[in-house]
Amino acid sequence: MNRVDNLKKIIKRLTVVLLAFLALLIVIFIIHCINVGRYNSEWRIITSDSSSTQILVDVHPRGGVTDSWVKTNTGLGTSLNAKIYEMVVTNNSHYYVDDWQIRFNISDKCYLNNGWCGTFEVHQFPKSGEEIYQTLDLRNFDEKDIILNHTLAGQDLLIPLDYGDYFIYHPDTSPASGELPIKGSEDMEGNCVCGFIMYSLTGEVDLADYELSYRLHKYVWDGFAGKFFAVAFSLVALSFLILGTIFLVSVRFESRIQALSKLLEDANRICCSLSDSRDYYSKGHSQHVAEYARMIAEKMGMDKSDCDIVYNAALYHNVGTVFVNEQILRKKGKLTREEYAEVKKHTIRGSEILKDIENIPLAYEAALCHHERFDGTGYPFGKKEEEIPLIARIVAVADAYDAMANDRPYRGKLSRDQIREEFIKNRGTQFDPAIVTAFLDVMGERNL
Repeated sequence: MNRVDNLKKIIKRLTVVLLAFLALLIVIFIIHCINVGRYNSEWRIITSDSSSTQILVDVHPRGGVTDSWVKTNTGLGTSLNAKIYEMVVTNNSHYYVDDWQIRFNISDKCYLNNGWCGTFEVHQFPKSGEEIYQTLDLRNFDEKDIILNHTLAGQDLLIPLDYGDYFIYHPDTSPASGELPIKGSEDMEGNCVCGFIMYSLTGEVDLADYELSYRLHKYVWDGFAGKFFAVAFSLVALSFLILGTIFLVSVRFESRIQALSKLLEDANRICCSLSDSRDYYSKGHSQHVAEYARMIAEKMGMDKSDCDIVYNAALYHNVGTVFVNEQILRKKGKLTREEYAEVKKHTIRGSEILKDIENIPLAYEAALCHHERFDGTGYPFGKKEEEIPLIARIVAVADAYDAMANDRPYRGKLSRDQIREEFIKNRGTQFDPAIVTAFLDVMGERNL
């Protein structure tokens, strides 16, 4: 397998791993979002007895000179003391207060007069009947629409409240009011201020009994978990981008490799045709030997890349024959000693051509040693067994098969059984036994 195929395989595996991780991350993120949604929908309660440090409530009389006064014309037969009460809700948390309301339980007789920004939901429990409640905007109302027990002191509305009664302040939802949402402390704007006017006989109204209900709003990217998901999704996206870039580069590189491979194939074909053209009986011989050599390599368990190397090297095993006299190659009778010596030179001359060709690995060894014999009686060096390069031992078997399976000037082609007998007989002497065994299996499987 070539490097591009290996790279594609790695990219495919990494993509599968990333997709699996992304799927798991999405599932966990969905669970996280559900939990955040539950967190945001939960109403939390703070009372005057609570010791919360996240949300603070401070209700106090405003201390200015004009923030309290006495009203004599009340229509109630007595004077009343008025006072402006200021209410500050402070958010010390890291999240927004998404919604809130505050309930004040009344312990002494008093009168609710006015308020700003929000609305007042008033609940009265008169001794003579059932509960009366109504929500009013005390800045803008029509007296005839009021169902609560009330009285008018001039232009002032007085809503009587007694022990057991209560009112709920609902903040203004308009953005200009600043009451919703209440930003967190990190935004340096973590409070809102609102207020109302109360009348009483003494001028003091006990508002210490309150209950603040609120909801926090947390974004899915807030907190450690949110930052983890933000980083994780960013890394996954970056990983996909990198893998995609590498894949595109590898595709372009592979197309160039394919073009170069096609060029090499054309060069191989030209060289094979040149070396085989000297002998009528050898036409197609180099191509056949290369194909048989590849079959042997595959049978021996070599990977695709190594099989390709074996194939290309085998194509050039006979390139040295271009230096042999054509009359000798085509001679039908037995060669003389001098002629045979001339033929044997094709191994040396072929290797000299190929020794500096780095882009065709093992071609030098295939050309030089494919006539060496396993028992050491071959040429040009008389190498034996493992001394002979593996590529040469493979080509020797493939070369012998093609010679036996085709007509030659000195004999006709051999039958399939005769070829098998020749290989078996020469196993361990002329040929490597392991390679003969592999090729005999190939002959049976491919019906050669």
